[in-house]
Amino acid sequence: MNSAASSSEPAEAGIGWPVADAPAAPGPAPVRGVPVVDATLAPPPSPRGPLPYRLATPARFGHRLGRLGTHAWRGQRTIRDEFPALDTTARTSRIRDWSAELVRRCGIDLQVSGVPPTEPALVAANHVSWLDIFAINAARPVRFVSKAEAASWPLIGPLVRGVGTLLIERERAHDVVRVIREMAQSLQGGDAVGVFPEGTTTPGHALLPFHANLFQAACAADVPVQPVLLFYADARSGRFSRAAAYVGDETMLGSLWRLSAAPRLRIEVEFLAPIRSASRRALARDARDAIAERLDARLRDAR
Repeated sequence: MNSAASSSEPAEAGIGWPVADAPAAPGPAPVRGVPVVDATLAPPPSPRGPLPYRLATPARFGHRLGRLGTHAWRGQRTIRDEFPALDTTARTSRIRDWSAELVRRCGIDLQVSGVPPTEPALVAANHVSWLDIFAINAARPVRFVSKAEAASWPLIGPLVRGVGTLLIERERAHDVVRVIREMAQSLQGGDAVGVFPEGTTTPGHALLPFHANLFQAACAADVPVQPVLLFYADARSGRFSRAAAYVGDETMLGSLWRLSAAPRLRIEVEFLAPIRSASRRALARDARDAIAERLDARLRDAR
């Protein structure tokens, strides 16, 4: 029940701004000797389902679209009618259950490994799809950072506002300072906060540089960073799939159509070991190193 859900601007789904202390490289650099696929290379195409499965795509698409619309409406009603009387624990439970149900209604399996944070932490994940937020929230709800215009999206906007998303106006150059301060306050207040430090989505087979600015919130709040690997795989073979990737000129309807046409997927959410540092640049580097190493290992396993 969060912010990246119904955007027609996939490249803007995540948060990250090119500031003075951000990595300057246009693409992924070698990470401590870990070979990561160059993001400029096209990833392997997603496998297509058998012909009878593809022929049923229109019916499957319509069915899922209707179920997702109903689910979004129920989420709005929950926020409006139930949230005011609920404590933090109950709200967190509602967000987790709602997010897990959304993933299920998309016909996608969810696999969680590692240990999600039980204390305040900055959750930093690679960014592939509009589904990323819901996959993470289905395992461990966190407060995500998102662009301010997400709050005005039809149907999704009330959900964005209602779950406590931290909104940033990217047109204002100094608004990042305010957001970092709010992130630190939220972390100090006991929340986990989520960011996608690549600043945009990728097909999922490689990493872009991590912008370091938002990691300052973890330094200010003196909390760890919890790297998270998101990996989309064919549910049957376990091989990498780009069917869920939300990149380029993709639209929400186009994404749902492709998900409906592809063989069943699995979202793998792997919580990696927390890291600490007094330097935001070190946190950004170490978080990317950890995710890159696991991504490379997972790609090797999937061959």
